[in-house]
Amino acid sequence: MLVRGMHFRICADATLRGSDNEIAAVYTKRLWQLGSRQYRTFECGGPIYLRVTHRAGSREHLGPYAFLKATEGAIFTHDNCLGVHAPLPDAGASADVWQEIAFLSTL
Repeated sequence: MLVRGMHFRICADATLRGSDNEIAAVYTKRLWQLGSRQYRTFECGGPIYLRVTHRAGSREHLGPYAFLKATEGAIFTHDNCLGVHAPLPDAGASADVWQEIAFLSTL
Protein backbone atom coordinates (compact mmCIF):
# COMPACT_ATOMS: atom_id res chain seq x y z
CA MET A 1 0.00 0.00 0.00
CA LEU A 2 1.40 3.40 -0.96
CA VAL A 3 0.38 6.16 1.46
CA ARG A 4 0.08 9.78 0.37
CA GLY A 5 -0.63 12.75 2.54
CA MET A 6 0.98 15.68 4.27
CA HIS A 7 0.49 14.23 7.74
CA PHE A 8 -0.54 10.92 9.21
CA ARG A 9 0.46 8.96 12.27
CA ILE A 10 0.63 5.51 13.80
CA CYS A 11 -0.99 5.80 17.24
CA ALA A 12 -0.57 3.81 20.45
CA ASP A 13 -3.97 2.16 19.83
CA ALA A 14 -2.58 0.52 16.63
CA THR A 15 -4.45 2.86 14.29
CA LEU A 16 -3.22 4.85 11.33
CA ARG A 17 -4.83 8.31 11.45
CA GLY A 18 -4.85 11.31 9.17
CA SER A 19 -4.56 14.98 10.10
CA ASP A 20 -8.31 15.04 10.82
CA ASN A 21 -7.80 12.25 13.41
CA GLU A 22 -10.01 9.89 11.41
CA ILE A 23 -8.94 6.23 11.38
CA ALA A 24 -7.56 5.26 7.98
CA ALA A 25 -6.35 1.75 8.91
CA VAL A 26 -5.91 -0.57 11.90
CA TYR A 27 -2.83 -2.69 12.61
CA THR A 28 -3.82 -6.16 13.78
CA LYS A 29 -2.21 -9.61 13.48
CA ARG A 30 0.85 -8.03 11.78
CA LEU A 31 -1.33 -6.61 8.97
CA TRP A 32 -2.79 -3.19 8.15
CA GLN A 33 -6.56 -3.46 7.72
CA LEU A 34 -7.75 -0.76 5.30
CA GLY A 35 -11.44 -1.16 4.63
CA SER A 36 -11.99 -4.76 3.57
CA ARG A 37 -8.40 -5.23 2.38
CA GLN A 38 -5.28 -6.24 4.31
CA TYR A 39 -1.73 -5.08 3.65
CA ARG A 40 1.55 -6.32 5.08
CA THR A 41 3.40 -3.07 4.31
CA PHE A 42 2.91 0.58 3.54
CA GLU A 43 5.53 2.78 1.93
CA CYS A 44 6.12 6.52 1.71
CA GLY A 45 8.25 8.54 -0.69
CA GLY A 46 10.05 11.57 0.63
CA PRO A 47 11.17 13.81 1.83
CA ILE A 48 9.54 12.44 5.00
CA TYR A 49 10.17 13.56 8.56
CA LEU A 50 9.22 11.57 11.64
CA ARG A 51 8.05 12.92 14.98
CA VAL A 52 8.45 9.99 17.36
CA THR A 53 6.95 9.76 20.84
CA HIS A 54 8.64 7.17 23.03
CA ARG A 55 6.81 5.18 25.71
CA ALA A 56 8.53 7.27 28.38
CA GLY A 57 6.93 10.37 26.83
CA SER A 58 9.99 11.99 25.25
CA ARG A 59 9.78 13.17 21.64
CA GLU A 60 12.32 13.41 18.87
CA HIS A 61 12.33 14.48 15.24
CA LEU A 62 14.06 12.35 12.61
CA GLY A 63 14.72 12.81 8.93
CA PRO A 64 14.27 13.75 6.26
CA TYR A 65 14.15 10.36 4.56
CA ALA A 66 13.69 9.72 0.85
CA PHE A 67 11.83 6.46 1.53
CA LEU A 68 10.18 4.76 4.51
CA LYS A 69 8.40 1.46 4.88
CA ALA A 70 6.20 0.25 7.75
CA THR A 71 6.15 -3.53 8.01
CA GLU A 72 6.35 -6.22 10.70
CA GLY A 73 5.64 -3.65 13.42
CA ALA A 74 8.63 -1.46 12.58
CA ILE A 75 9.69 1.49 10.43
CA PHE A 76 12.48 0.94 7.89
CA THR A 77 14.54 2.98 5.44
CA HIS A 78 16.06 1.19 2.46
CA ASP A 79 19.03 0.28 4.66
CA ASN A 80 17.96 -0.20 8.27
CA CYS A 81 15.29 -0.37 10.95
CA LEU A 82 14.64 3.00 12.59
CA GLY A 83 12.34 1.79 15.36
CA VAL A 84 9.53 -0.52 16.48
CA HIS A 85 5.90 0.38 17.14
CA ALA A 86 4.49 -3.14 17.62
CA PRO A 87 7.02 -5.69 18.94
CA LEU A 88 6.50 -9.38 18.34
CA PRO A 89 4.76 -11.09 21.29
CA ASP A 90 7.76 -13.35 21.93
CA ALA A 91 10.29 -10.46 21.73
CA GLY A 92 10.36 -9.95 25.50
CA ALA A 93 11.11 -6.57 26.99
CA SER A 94 12.13 -4.17 24.27
CA ALA A 95 14.61 -1.39 24.95
CA ASP A 96 12.39 1.20 23.28
CA VAL A 97 9.02 0.94 21.59
CA TRP A 98 7.70 3.96 19.77
CA GLN A 99 4.27 4.88 21.13
CA GLU A 100 3.34 7.26 18.33
CA ILE A 101 4.94 8.00 14.96
CA ALA A 102 3.87 11.03 12.95
CA PHE A 103 4.86 11.02 9.27
CA LEU A 104 5.27 14.62 8.12
CA SER A 105 6.09 16.29 4.81
CA THR A 106 7.61 19.26 6.67
CA LEU A 107 8.72 20.03 10.22
